[in-house]
Parts: sequence; structure tokens; C-alpha cells
Amino acid sequence: MAKYVLSSRVYIYVILIFMMKYIFLGIAGLLVLGFIHAVNNKPIIKSKSESIKMTGEKRLRRESDKVALFAGGCFWSLESYFEKIPNGLVDVVSGYSGGASNNPTYENYAEGGHREVVEVTYDPTKISYGALVEYYFRHIDPTDADGSFYDRGLNYTSAIYYEDNEERKIAEDVITIINKEKVFKKPIATVVLSRSGFWPAEDYHQDYARNNALRYAAYRTGSGRDAFLKKTWEGKEGVLYKQ
Repeated sequence: MAKYVLSSRVYIYVILIFMMKYIFLGIAGLLVLGFIHAVNNKPIIKSKSESIKMTGEKRLRRESDKVALFAGGCFWSLESYFEKIPNGLVDVVSGYSGGASNNPTYENYAEGGHREVVEVTYDPTKISYGALVEYYFRHIDPTDADGSFYDRGLNYTSAIYYEDNEERKIAEDVITIINKEKVFKKPIATVVLSRSGFWPAEDYHQDYARNNALRYAAYRTGSGRDAFLKKTWEGKEGVLYKQ
């Protein structure tokens, strides 16, 4: 009888151990799922910067400052890249341009024929337009005529919007040099167009990479952008366009 009771207790203990193991695993799984849910449903933080009023150099815009307009896929990435320019950058604003409709929003800009763009305000005494154009090409895939990485459609294609003939010629010269150097395996498909109206994107799109670091990091990793840029430009750090 004692032997039977002992065996029953051992059996019960074994069952309890297995139950506790799966309970702990279940709790751990719930914690992981909770973390993922919290990240994926983290509220978008609105930008606190006064990008329309103030500059990246923390000064008011000057009449001598100039503006350049670029489209190169998702404006989150293009804005983030330009904001890293060490000298001469004044401001970068994400927005929409190139289409036929007025006052486009994130919900309807593509239907109006617009692209996602960034408006770059800069100090021409510290950085040239040509340097900006080359910098732009070093951070996109200009050979894709149908989109940008896994963002597809006209609204994600690349374009340089020039203000005058001088800017148009500089943009075309940079394209000629990069094609001549065979930096890319395919010819550049970026179009060079006359500048049209610019509409700033909604506030939650401004400074997105900085304000939503986790989401942006996941987007960049999934898009394959970093791997492409590293493979394309590694060993080509020198300036190509010399004014």
C-alpha cells in the first residue's frame, strides 16, 4: 500500500513539474506577444520640431538660403538621410509634389499623381546644389523606374525637381557622371522635372525616423535599402561631381 501511495505521489509530482514547465512557457510567450503588440501599436509620436519656422541650425531662415526638391521613395528615409548632412543643412520637410491636385494628403496624394518628396533648405555658401544632388543619389536606388525597394508605384519613383536651367544642368551632369562611372548595374531612371507646388506632409510624418525609431528600423531592414546602398557605393566614397 505504501509503495502504491509513493508511486502515486511521484506520478503527481511528475505531472506538476510538466504543468509548471508549460505554464512558465505560456507566461513567457504572453510576455513576448505583449511586447510585440506594444511595439506594433505604439502611438505615432508627432514631431515637436517647428520645421516650418525654424532651421536645422536652430536659426530663422535667411533670404540667402535656397531650396531643393527631391523624390526618392519613402520620404521617411530621404528626410532622415538629408538631416545627417553635417554642414549647410538648414531644414528638411517631408511632403508631396509633382501631381495635378492641390492640397494633397497621405490618403489621396498618389491618386493626384504626386510623389513623396523632401524639401531641403540649405545654405549655398556651405554646400552646393551639385553636392546635394550627388548626396541624394548615394541614398536611393535611381535605377528603379517602378518604385523604390519594396514601395511600388509612381508615387515612390525618383525625381529631381529643378528651379531653373542651372539646377537642371547640374542634375543632368551628375547623372551623366554616375552613369559613366558605372556605379549602378543599370542606367539611372530618375527623371529631372521642373519644380511644381510643394505641400508639407502631415505632422506625424515629419522626423519620422527619429520619433518612431523601432518602426523605422524594422522598415529599413525589411526593405533591403541598407544592403543595396552598401554594396553599390562601397569603395566609392570619393566625390564624383566636382564643380
